[in-house]
Amino acid sequence: MKRFIKIGLLFCIILGIAIPSLAAEEPYPNRPVTLSQAYAAGGGTDLVARAIAAVAPKYFSQPIVVVAKPGGAGLVALQALASAKPDGHYIHLGRMGEMTNAAFIEKIPFDMEKDFIPVAGVANDELVVCVSTKFPWKTIDELIADAKKEPGKIKFGAAGTAASGRLVFEAFCHMVGIKITCVPFKGSAPAVIAVAGGHIPVIHATISETLPHVQRGDLRPLMMMGNRRAKEYPNIPLPKEKGWDFDMTAWHAVFAFKGTPPPIIAQLESVLKKIVEDKDYISAMNAMGSTPIFTPGKDFFEWWKGERKTMGELINRLGISNIK
Repeated sequence: MKRFIKIGLLFCIILGIAIPSLAAEEPYPNRPVTLSQAYAAGGGTDLVARAIAAVAPKYFSQPIVVVAKPGGAGLVALQALASAKPDGHYIHLGRMGEMTNAAFIEKIPFDMEKDFIPVAGVANDELVVCVSTKFPWKTIDELIADAKKEPGKIKFGAAGTAASGRLVFEAFCHMVGIKITCVPFKGSAPAVIAVAGGHIPVIHATISETLPHVQRGDLRPLMMMGNRRAKEYPNIPLPKEKGWDFDMTAWHAVFAFKGTPPPIIAQLESVLKKIVEDKDYISAMNAMGSTPIFTPGKDFFEWWKGERKTMGELINRLGISNIK
C-alpha cells in the first residue's frame, strides 16, 4: 500500500512540474506583433513597414501593427525595442541611420552587434539628390559650382543627424570638395516636404520619398547615388557617368532584440521571406521605387558588420560625431 502511495505522490509531482511547463509554451505569435520604425509616418521606411503589415496576414496568424518612433537619432525606437519582452512580439524595421550610423555620431547605450539581431533584409532603395523647383539649379554641376562659391550657405534636409541620406550626401560632398549644411528632421517625410515647399533647397533621399513631389513638379532630381539608372528617373545621371567613383544605396531590414529565442527568429525569417517574395509586396515596392530583396539574417549580419566598419571610418574622417 505504501508503495502505491509513493508512486502516486511521485506521479503528482511530475504532473505538477510538467503542466506549468506545457502551459508556458504558448504558440507564437499569440497576440499582435508590433513593427516599429524610427522615422516620421509617411516616409520610405514607414511605407515599407506598412507594405509588410499589409501582406503579413497571408502568412502570419496575428496582425502586424506598424508604430512610428521618431527622435533621438533613432534612440527612441531602439530603447522601445530594448524595453519590450524579447519574445518576437515587438520587432523593428531598421535602416542605416539608426542601425549603422547613430552609434558613431551620438552616445547610444547599446552594443549594436551584440544587442540587435538581424532577422532579414527586406528591401533596398536607390538614393537621389533633388532640389526644390523654386531654386535655379538644373544639374548637379550647377549645384556644386554654387556650393563652391559660398561654402556652407546652401542647406540640405535629412531624416536625422545619423540618417543614411545625411551621411551618404556628406560623403559625396566631401569627395567633390563642397560644404553644404545639414538641417535634420525627425524623418524623411517632413524633410522632403520642407524642400518641396522651398524652405530648404536640397534633399538627398530615396526614390519612394521623392517621387510624388517630383511628379507634382515641386522637386527636380539631379543625380542618382547608386550605379544603376532608375526607371522612375531614366534621364537622371549616375556618379560614374560624371566621372565620380561613388555608389551608395539605402536598405531596410527587420531586427529583434537580444534574448529572442532562436526558433522565433527562424519563424520570423521564414515569414519575411514569404512576404518579400509575395506578388503584392513586390508590386507595392515597385510602385514606390523600392527593390524587394530578401537577405537571410546571418548573411545580413556579416554584411552589416562590414558596413558599420566602413561608415564608422567615414564619420570619423568627416568629423561629424557629436560624441564627447
